[in-house]
Amino acid sequence: MSNRRILIVGGGVIGLSIAEHLLRRGVACTLLDRGPFAKEASWAGAGYLDLRSCARVGGAFFDLCRRSHGLFPEWVERLKKESGVDPELLDSGSLDVAFNDEEESALRRMEASLGAFGLSGEWLTPSQALQREPRLSPKAKSAFYLKETHQVRPPRLTRALIQVLQKGGALLREVEPVEDFLLKGNKFVGLRTTKGVIEGDGVVLASGAWSGLLAGKMDRPLPVRPFRGQVVMFRTKPGTLKHILFTGIQKAFTYLVPRRDGHIYVGSTLEDAGFDKSTSPEGMEKLKAGAAKILPSLSQQLIEDTWAGLRPGSVDGWPYLGAVPGLEGVWLATGHFTHGILLSPATGLLMSQAVMGERPAMDLSAFAPDREPHPVAGL
Repeated sequence: MSNRRILIVGGGVIGLSIAEHLLRRGVACTLLDRGPFAKEASWAGAGYLDLRSCARVGGAFFDLCRRSHGLFPEWVERLKKESGVDPELLDSGSLDVAFNDEEESALRRMEASLGAFGLSGEWLTPSQALQREPRLSPKAKSAFYLKETHQVRPPRLTRALIQVLQKGGALLREVEPVEDFLLKGNKFVGLRTTKGVIEGDGVVLASGAWSGLLAGKMDRPLPVRPFRGQVVMFRTKPGTLKHILFTGIQKAFTYLVPRRDGHIYVGSTLEDAGFDKSTSPEGMEKLKAGAAKILPSLSQQLIEDTWAGLRPGSVDGWPYLGAVPGLEGVWLATGHFTHGILLSPATGLLMSQAVMGERPAMDLSAFAPDREPHPVAGL
């Protein structure tokens, strides 16, 4: 085991993935979080693994998403074997359901974006869609099926990561906020937390929506801020819904993710509400209405829970990955916005390579902390 002292600030899926990949390279990190591990955006997220929106953005963003999407089967299998926790990687496939001409036109544009990267789906008539999903609304005009859409269950994924790290000797320090970063000149030498000083040879800032606040402690402005997403969870019988469903455009966008045990996750709003994680009557009504529109039987089902999470939004929706200019031993892995779960294995791999002084398997210049904002947002 290496004696390098690498600290990771942030115990969500991104920080956990980086630590797991570093552990495979012989480095047992110290992870810190202001609260319990993986109880913010990582816990709140839907966990669908999707290339639809990434194809619209294209460029290096799509390349990163596609690479990460392809890493999931082997990564999850390894975590499952080593931890004994099944992250529930499911090949659900997805149906984008259109109810009018405007929505169908939007799906045609999405299809063209996917086609540019060699991905193709299948258009279904209303009767064909009902054959695949008998409880789908009969008012649907058409549906677009994409088999490449998968899912994991985020709380189980992060639990598996935590188990692997604990077994491997990583030090996990929960509920320990970082108060300051200790620098000797421009070189990182440690952290001061609410519980004392921790010396280190390097640090990765992976604190999600709180990353901008922490970067400010190093006098490095970082435009990462929270965007609230509200969620409704229904409890149904297993098999009630087989595919991940998407419908609507812009503010009316709604998605349904069926879990193996019958729960159906319905998301989500996208709100600039600061660090407020409360749910709102308006948000709940929007989600319930969207769910009932696409799957009418849900109006009769029990709502088991509601919650909200804070996505870490960057200036353009692309994550910040790489070394902080002007500082030695400081890296960023944050700003993943709506793609944190999807990008977790690739982020872990690439950042572990960068921290170890290796050449990352993918050029990270498009995600550099000091880049110019990209013209197409990675939402």
